[in-house]
Amino acid sequence: MSARRVLHVMGTADIAGTAIARIVENLAAAVDPSKYEIETCFLADGPLIDHLRQTDIKSSCVHWTGRALDLNGTAHFAALLRSSSFNIIHLHTGGRLLNGLSRWFTDARIVRHVHGCGSEHTGAVGERRGFPESDALIAVSRVVADFALDRHAIVIHPGVDISQYSPEREAHQGRVIGTACRLEPIKGINFLIHSLPALATEFLDLRLEIAGDGSLRSALEQQCRDLGIEDRVTFLGWRKDISTVMTNWDVFVIPSHDEGFPVAALEAMAAGLPIVASAVGGLCEMVVDGETGLLAQMGNPADLALRIRELLMDSEKRHHMGVAARQRVIDHFSVTQMTEKIIRVYDTLLPESGRL
Repeated sequence: MSARRVLHVMGTADIAGTAIARIVENLAAAVDPSKYEIETCFLADGPLIDHLRQTDIKSSCVHWTGRALDLNGTAHFAALLRSSSFNIIHLHTGGRLLNGLSRWFTDARIVRHVHGCGSEHTGAVGERRGFPESDALIAVSRVVADFALDRHAIVIHPGVDISQYSPEREAHQGRVIGTACRLEPIKGINFLIHSLPALATEFLDLRLEIAGDGSLRSALEQQCRDLGIEDRVTFLGWRKDISTVMTNWDVFVIPSHDEGFPVAALEAMAAGLPIVASAVGGLCEMVVDGETGLLAQMGNPADLALRIRELLMDSEKRHHMGVAARQRVIDHFSVTQMTEKIIRVYDTLLPESGRL
C-alpha cells in the first residue's frame, strides 16, 4: 500500500508565513512516512519554499492571487491538482474558489485549517461566518471555532518544541520588554509604543525590542521619534534566532486587536517569559491571567502600561509566572500533542480499511 498524499496549501512563502509553515514542518517530521506523504504549495513565492525543501518536504509555488480573474494562477493551481493523486487537500488559506477547484480536480478529502478571525490590514473582526464545505475544519482555538460557525469544528491548538527554548535568562543591563510579530495593524504595536513614555519615566533603564517586519515599520519608527523614545526602542527585523533573542528579554508583550492562537507568544512562554497580552481571542485561552501572565484591555495603552509595570517592579513575580508559562506549554501546547491530533483527523478521514 502506498502512502496517502497530503497537499498543504498556504498563502505566502514570505518569512511572515513562518508560523503556519512551521506547523506543517512539524507535522511532516511526525507522520509515519509509510502512511502519509506531506507536500506543500504556496500561492505566493518566498524563502519558506527553500527552507521546507531543505527539510525534504516537497514544496512549490503557483504564483496565484487566489482570485478567478488571475487566470494564469488559477491554471497553475489546477494543473498541480491534476498532476498528482492527492488524498487530502489541507487548506490554510483561500475561500470558495480554492475549495471548489480542489473538489473539481481531485477526489481528495478537504481539511480547512482556520488560523484567525481578524483582518490583517485593519485589525477588525468581522461577523461570524461559515466557511466553504469541507470534510473537516480545524480551528486553532475555541474562539476561532466559534467564529467559523461549524459545530463539527475540531480545536487543535498550535504547539511548539519545548526543547528549542531555554528558560534561562541571559545577563543583561536594564529591563527589556520584547515582542515578535508581523508589523501589521492587527498586532497593535502602536499601543505598546504609546505605553512606553510613561514606563520610561519610571524605569530609566527600560528598553523595548521588536522582532519582526511589515508594512507599518516606517510608521512605528516615526511614532518612536515623535514620542522621543527612539533611543529606547530597537527594531530587530525578522530573526531566525528568536529563541536566543528571547533569553535577553524580561517580559513578552502582545497587544493585538485580535489573535487566533499566536505561535510567537507560545514560543515566549516556552522560553519562560511572563506574558502581557490583550484580553482578546485565543490569547484568553493561552494566558492564565495572574498565573502565566497578565491580560490588558485591548487598545488601552494606559492599562497595558499598568500590567507591564506590575511585572517590571517584581522580579520574583516575573520568574514564577515564567516558570508557570513554560509548564503550561509542556502540559497543553506541545508540538507532539498538536501533530498527534492532526494525524488523528487524517486517520478519521481515511480509515485504514479504506487505505489507497
